[in-house]
Amino acid sequence: MAWLIVSEDAANGAAIRADDRVMEAHWQYECANRSVILLAGSLRQDDRETKTGSVLLLDLETREEAERFLANDPATKAGLRGATQIRWLNAAILDRSVQD
Repeated sequence: MAWLIVSEDAANGAAIRADDRVMEAHWQYECANRSVILLAGSLRQDDRETKTGSVLLLDLETREEAERFLANDPATKAGLRGATQIRWLNAAILDRSVQD
């Protein structure tokens, strides 16, 4: 099952993102859990530089598992997440490398 998580950065998000220890721990957490991550990335302003949030697409069975995954992320624990939505996604096309 695919769970889509879209998070806006908290008001102090830029300061948290500037903390190399937090962001390295966040990266290591995602790398250690690649088996459940279908997609991960930062949301940015139109300048393509300024980070404003993040998106995750997780292959987990339940919403509770998705919530737990997000809660255990070091970036979440550091306070990076602001408004967040977790939604079940019925992915019609997921792998762009597949062609008819």
